[in-house]
Amino acid sequence: MKRKNMKGEGAGMTSKKMITLTRQQLYDEVWKQSAAKVAKKYSLHYGRLISSLKQANIPYPSSGYWTRVDHGKDVSAELVPLSGDRESIVELALIDAVVTRKRKELVDVIEKEENWKQSEDEHQSGKTEADTIPVSITMEIPDTVLDYLVDDERTKVIEAINNLEINQNAHLHKSLVVYKTLIKEYKDSLKNNNFSIKNRHYYDRGKVVEPPQFINDISENGLSRIISIMDVIFKTVEKLEGEVQRDLSVKIRQDIVRFKFAEAQDKVPHEITKQEAKELLEYKEAKRFGRYASEPKIRKYDNVYNGKLRIVFDDSSYIRDNAEVKLEDRLNEIMIRLYEISEAHRIDRVKREEQQRLYLEARLREEELKERKRKETLKTQALENVAKDYQIACEIRNYIAAVINKGELTEVDFEWIEWAKKKADWYDPIVAREDEYLGKRDHSLTMEDKVLIKKKQSSVYGW
Repeated sequence: MKRKNMKGEGAGMTSKKMITLTRQQLYDEVWKQSAAKVAKKYSLHYGRLISSLKQANIPYPSSGYWTRVDHGKDVSAELVPLSGDRESIVELALIDAVVTRKRKELVDVIEKEENWKQSEDEHQSGKTEADTIPVSITMEIPDTVLDYLVDDERTKVIEAINNLEINQNAHLHKSLVVYKTLIKEYKDSLKNNNFSIKNRHYYDRGKVVEPPQFINDISENGLSRIISIMDVIFKTVEKLEGEVQRDLSVKIRQDIVRFKFAEAQDKVPHEITKQEAKELLEYKEAKRFGRYASEPKIRKYDNVYNGKLRIVFDDSSYIRDNAEVKLEDRLNEIMIRLYEISEAHRIDRVKREEQQRLYLEARLREEELKERKRKETLKTQALENVAKDYQIACEIRNYIAAVINKGELTEVDFEWIEWAKKKADWYDPIVAREDEYLGKRDHSLTMEDKVLIKKKQSSVYGW
């Protein structure tokens, strides 16, 4: 649930409602140190401070600006001068809350932390818990958190997660209405399966209803809690232009993040039921009178849900109930973790897409090279075919010259010479004469395809 933090003089103390600074003073403050540190210095709500800066038209540096400053980079080009009336007053709302002694101790721990810490691993699975600082209290969020978001988007997300709260009277998200319906149908199916097969409708026999998510890992009370938690998360995700999927995963920006809920169990000695006591007695009686009987298998321990919930994300990190706060008090942590995993998925997706792009480009180059090679082969073969035709034309002309040189030519010889010259021109790809009967010769074809008298295919009978 939403809880707010303030700096008071002691437990149970409250701060004043507002402070006032001139535009020049506020401008100097946010360029001297980060907006987050200014908010911490004056006990201001970070998101509202950013909104006040925008409304008062006061430029402020991006979170990346301070990273570059820390690394000694030149940031002079990023300085934005203040314009307009420098002495006009800006009213800033302080964080308005009463801090109990226990809550103040928790806030003091938070203020000492420079960065997010990872909690000790106490779960049987051996997985580490996700970021464990309870940010459900309205507090400064370090510049390194969500720093991959552009400034406007980051401000919007931080403002949304700093205002998370569970409202039991609000209408449930539509996905959870469907989820509760599935739970009811599943429980009804379990009851029906306990009836005699004769008492069930023919078409219902053998009908199996798939168990809804989480139902086999959480107690009845735990289900009620996770529905309230998911309701806030789903509505916030959609408020930030994300989507809720049918399988209750969430799409943040462009990537889907999956999670599951589970409840821890305690191992307690098993209490024998009446049925088990009866079976045990029957077994002992049978053994006493020498009759054969199978010893009933009665477990020594039971696993009982203890109410300690955890949400496990698809990267195997998790956030759980602990001694100080429950999941309902760690909604901000959950939202930040969802965004962090979404960013990790985005990086992996971009990497995969780049690998796919490089693979497709390599395939395309390979195909283009193969096609160029094919075309070059055809072109070279065509050149060879054309050259052979030219060679035939030259041979015909040489033969004609030999006939002429023999002398004593008759009228028939002269007619043949004229005919042969035309055939030479028909063969010659340079002249490319069209023959009256043979048409135009396609010089690029193979000699096999250009043969004038093709061999007759012999039949199976040898004809």
